[in-house]
Parts: sequence; structure tokens; C-alpha cells
Amino acid sequence: MKVPSPPHVRRPLAKRRVMWEVVAALVPAAIFGVWYFGPADTLPQLTATIVGAVVAQAVVEGLRHRPITIMDGAPWVTGLILGMSLPPGLNPLIALAGGAVATGVLKAFVTTSTGRSLLNPAMGARVLIVSEFLIPATTFSVDGVSTATPLASSSSPGYLDLFIGRRIGSIGETTAILLLAGGAYLLWRGIIRWHLPVAYLVGVAATSVILGRDPLFDLLAGASIMTAFFIATDPTTSPATVAGRVGFGFGTAGIATFIRITTLFPTGEALAIVVGNIAAPFIDRVVTNRVYGTPKWRERLSS
Repeated sequence: MKVPSPPHVRRPLAKRRVMWEVVAALVPAAIFGVWYFGPADTLPQLTATIVGAVVAQAVVEGLRHRPITIMDGAPWVTGLILGMSLPPGLNPLIALAGGAVATGVLKAFVTTSTGRSLLNPAMGARVLIVSEFLIPATTFSVDGVSTATPLASSSSPGYLDLFIGRRIGSIGETTAILLLAGGAYLLWRGIIRWHLPVAYLVGVAATSVILGRDPLFDLLAGASIMTAFFIATDPTTSPATVAGRVGFGFGTAGIATFIRITTLFPTGEALAIVVGNIAAPFIDRVVTNRVYGTPKWRERLSS
């Protein structure tokens, strides 16, 4: 009997399939954003981030004499998530530069000693865009009229509007129902596991309650749902163990919610994910799976 080397999996889960299924899960929310905010204010940014991410990865791989892997879907996911996290009407050149930095710099060169990505490239690029272009990257508008996001507005939309997506926000973060449907699809297909998304949403609700706010409103008003299912679950920048992922999700959610509520800064989720990504390798060193057959007390002593 021929036994292949580990790790052993029950069924193939190729990177290409995973990435393109994530794209499929994101597309409905992206289409809604294009329809609601208008193609003129959304399609240029979405196209620019995807083109920037795909071309930059191809160029870097070519310069490093490595196989061109742009059709495995990874740069498309990065570009789409970055584009969906940007406000409508942003200069497409800024979006193009953000997509290029995401895969051409952050993904390619900002890595750990084992070659693992240190930062989620889309969120790292989002933070850089906000730091360099604060006003245009935090100005939200519909039909050319600028207004505040629900978390910063004195007159907030109702729950139904928040759930459907009839509110101000980034291009792809507004429609809770389509993002939840996309997240449920990824869970059903086995692309992600439930522990981290649930921990993230619980963390948002718990922090909201501690700060004396309406947890349901805070869950629907920001980018919490998109972050929980499509960003925090990035397998290359989140902890490896279930316990580590639960702590990662709960902690980053607390940081993100605290930033959004106390500072009204519209990129709290991106900052929180970057902080969590930096902490992930340390979480993996502290929170490890017990070796089969090893008593728990002996594992504690050895650590």
C-alpha cells in the first residue's frame, strides 16, 4: 500500500478553486455597490485595483524569474477586496497604486522568516491609501454629494436599510444580506470555517455593549460582516489553530469597533486587521495544538 506524505486531506482544496470561489462569493455585493452608488463612481476604482494587483504580481514574479501565477485567483481577490473597501468616487489612479502596492510590495516582500505573508495585502494597502490620501480616501458620497457614514452620522438609517444596503459606505461593505449570503456560501463549500467569523461578530457585539451602544446597529453599520467572512479569514495571515483564530477574531473585532466608535475613523477594520496580522505569528507560538498522545500537563511543562 502506498501512503503519501502528510498533510493528508479528505478532498482536494486547490488554491485556484479557493480563490475563485471567494471571488464568486464577493461578486454579488460588488454588483450591488456598483448599482447603488452608480457605475461612474465605482467601476473605475474596482477595475483599477484589480488591474493594479494582477499586473504588479505578474511583473514581480517575472523579475524574480518565477512562474506567473496570476490566474490562480489570488491577486484578483486582493484587488477586489481592496476595491470594495474604498469609497465611491475615489481617484482611480489612487486605487491603481493601491492595488499595485498590495501585491507588488506587501504580498511579495513583507513576509515572515518562513515566507508567510505578514500582512493582509488588501488591508495593508487600504491603510497606506488612507495615510497618504486622508481626505479623498475617507470622503463618502452618492451622486456627487458627500455625507457621513452611519457610524458618524447623527441621523442613521434603520435596520432594514442597513441590512439591504441602502446607506453610505465603501463600495462593497454596505449590503449585509449579500455579504452574509457570500459568507454562508464559503462556509457551505468548506472554504472557511465558522470559528473566526463568529468570534469576530461576537467581539463586535461585545465591544459595542461595553461602550453602551446598540450592538445590532454596529454589526450592520460598518464593515464588520465583510471583515468577518472575507478579510479576517485569510489563511495566510491568521493563526493556524482554532483557539488562536477565535482569539484573533475576538481581539481584532474589539480593536476595530473601539476605533470606529471612539474616533469615527472609517478604516478601523483595516487597522485592526493589520495589528492582528502582526500578532498572528506570536499567537501561533503561544497557542499550539497538543501533539497526539502527549499528556496536557507534560505539554505545559515543555512549553
